[in-house]
Amino acid sequence: MEIRVRADNLTEEIRSKADIDSFVIGFMIYGVEGLIMTVTNFPVVFAIAMYKQLREQKEFVIVAGLALADGLYGFGFLIAAFGRIIAIEQGNGFVLVSRWDCSLKIWNIIWLISNPLAGLMLLVISIDRLLAVSIPFRYFTFTSRYAFKLVAAVYTFVMFPALLSTYLSYQFQAPEYPAYCFTSYGMHSYYYR
Repeated sequence: MEIRVRADNLTEEIRSKADIDSFVIGFMIYGVEGLIMTVTNFPVVFAIAMYKQLREQKEFVIVAGLALADGLYGFGFLIAAFGRIIAIEQGNGFVLVSRWDCSLKIWNIIWLISNPLAGLMLLVISIDRLLAVSIPFRYFTFTSRYAFKLVAAVYTFVMFPALLSTYLSYQFQAPEYPAYCFTSYGMHSYYYR
């Protein structure tokens, strides 16, 4: 990729108009996907949070945990679409920034938490269903407190890798990636090991 130094001393990638248009279209698709995920998941969370009868059912508490994770993931897509398109339209989308700067983008923070969270919440649902089938009489004595503890444990667990990734990316302060900041740009390669 060709690089140039702008008049304001910022370094940026040189992209053709076709490349830029391709990025914008891709980010618009991100936005539509994020909007769909957000508007289909957050109402489920709000409905369960607002009605006591739903909150008392352990299955609904776990479903709310999954819906919140998926809704956050979609919201990250939505914010990323807007943030990236705005950066490109303002002429700053291809300015090189550090890995640390990318890790601090709000959409990357949301994805760093919600991406593993969605998979782990599916695991929680599977474990819950396994318990319901393997020990049915005991399972029906479980209260919603059991579900809240499961969901809280998963949400807490996901914070440790997110904090580790942020700590590792802090070590990289030199500009190396475009400011539209894909999630991987904000992470150290050790994060995946």
